[in-house]
Amino acid sequence: MHILIITNYFEPESGAAAVRLTRLAKQLQAHGHQITVLTSLPNYPHGRIYEGYRRKFVVVRNYDGIRVIYTWLLTTTSPRINRKLISQMSFMLTAILRGIGLPRPDVFLIEAQPIFTGFAGIALAKLKRTPYVLNISDLWPDHLITVGALRQESLIYRIARRTVDFAYRHAAAIITLSPRWTDIISGYIGESEKIHTVYNGVDLERFRPGINTDSFRQKYHLTDKKIISFIGTLATQYNFPAMMKIVHHFGNRDDVQFVFIGQGSMNEILEHEKDIHWIRWIDHAEIPQAWNASYLTFWIMHNQALFQGTIPAKVYEALACGVPIVAGIEGAGAEIIKQSDAGITLPPSRTDDFINTIEDMLDDEPRRDTCSIHARQYAEQYFDAQKVTALYAEILLRVSRI
Repeated sequence: MHILIITNYFEPESGAAAVRLTRLAKQLQAHGHQITVLTSLPNYPHGRIYEGYRRKFVVVRNYDGIRVIYTWLLTTTSPRINRKLISQMSFMLTAILRGIGLPRPDVFLIEAQPIFTGFAGIALAKLKRTPYVLNISDLWPDHLITVGALRQESLIYRIARRTVDFAYRHAAAIITLSPRWTDIISGYIGESEKIHTVYNGVDLERFRPGINTDSFRQKYHLTDKKIISFIGTLATQYNFPAMMKIVHHFGNRDDVQFVFIGQGSMNEILEHEKDIHWIRWIDHAEIPQAWNASYLTFWIMHNQALFQGTIPAKVYEALACGVPIVAGIEGAGAEIIKQSDAGITLPPSRTDDFINTIEDMLDDEPRRDTCSIHARQYAEQYFDAQKVTALYAEILLRVSRI
């Protein structure tokens, strides 16, 4: 089966989406499928095209038999949504132009976010009269409503809503990463057997407990204290002001160090924080060490209905590495943490309860260790990336032209 993957994120980028899609492409190829990837010139997270790709309209690479075609886009370092949308539109145009000349695949797998990437993939699928599968890792334009970038009564939202619903209805299959998103999409287009929930997976060989962290600690000047980490994109869905209140409470505790790894649109909030150790970016190869250096991990999400469907990629990696979680999260992500007994979830608004819960975890080592064991066991049972790939292959083959 020849699968053409359309995505805005792919190797050599190392964000969560790029890692997930690169792993999926490589595993599908290892299962005997022919994989072509049409993506943008790498620029995440800094908004600048990587060295070796600059001043080029198209770059073609071959990764162990996977043909990857990178096309130009107008990059931006601005966190403003309108600038990002212009950048995404530019990739939509260049992806369509380059994609027209590609051989007709048996099926398209389209990463539907950002929204204009989805439009590019659907346009190509229609032009080539080929079935397409939408991969839903976030809900657009719903997300723009949640963050206040659009209003439901606005003309732009109404056009986007109708266009996205059209894409849902005409997809041969839809794969969502969260059961809540499956429910929401069903509400838009009606119940359908073509909508599948497939949880994200994790490489259980790379992400595991027991990895030596001495070199990692030395490289990033980490102490031997109990590290409480936040690892991932500094995105608008997280309530960083509330998290900083918790950090400040522990400022006088000598056995604790708060470490934030990542950057994003909320960088400004961390710029002048003295009670955290902020590592702006590390290579993805070092992420397993970062998790193993963590005694606990924590985060608080904004209490928005849409975010209740979000399952952050950090959940899967923390579970695989046996890192207990204290999270202000409700919905699908909270259900996984509760079912796995890998930590504690709290309503996002209860800051005082967070402080007490973290203190309890720090001071009750047997309890912390029990959560760690349960986390790894749950990841092994439910989130093996190989099993996730097999589910994707089954869905893609079912709807393909073969």
